Amino acid sequence: MSNLCPLNVEKWTDMDKVYKGTKERIWQYVKERARKNAENRAKQTDMHTCGKKSFAMIRENLIQADEEKKEPSNAEMFKATRKRVPGRTYKEASEGIQNKIARMEELQSQQTRESGESSSSVDPFVAVMGKERSGRVRLYGRGVTASSLGKTSTKSNGASVYVPDELLQSIKVDVASQVMG
Repeated sequence: MSNLCPLNVEKWTDMDKVYKGTKERIWQYVKERARKNAENRAKQTDMHTCGKKSFAMIRENLIQADEEKKEPSNAEMFKATRKRVPGRTYKEASEGIQNKIARMEELQSQQTRESGESSSSVDPFVAVMGKERSGRVRLYGRGVTASSLGKTSTKSNGASVYVPDELLQSIKVDVASQVMG
């Protein structure tokens, strides 16, 4: 894109006077990107229904709601971020999502029955959804990678726990206000 739009033109209306055909090339580029983006969005399945609320905040709410203040599993996060409001109309059908949630719950209850506890070597989320792709961490929100989780984690009973940046910032503000006043 940077090679399409010269920075020395101050007015869009003067663009074609200075650089012939530049507006048309930029417009073609924008239309092609829009077409490609629409094509990619059409391929997406299992869309979340949490709107503007960040996955970090949903994760934190689940931790606070848990009696043991335990980090939610990926299956719990998947279920929490795909809740449907009764009576609301959604663009895509939820049968596929509901089938995946039911399969995860079935695997989790099967593991609980077999081992007596919910932790097992096979994660129900991974069993249903498949392995993570390289450079990506699902159910943490956009831009979170495995290495960034390590940078913003704290140790609690030997386990690595993700701490959302919003929560860290609010804690810093609270501590600063207590120290200052």
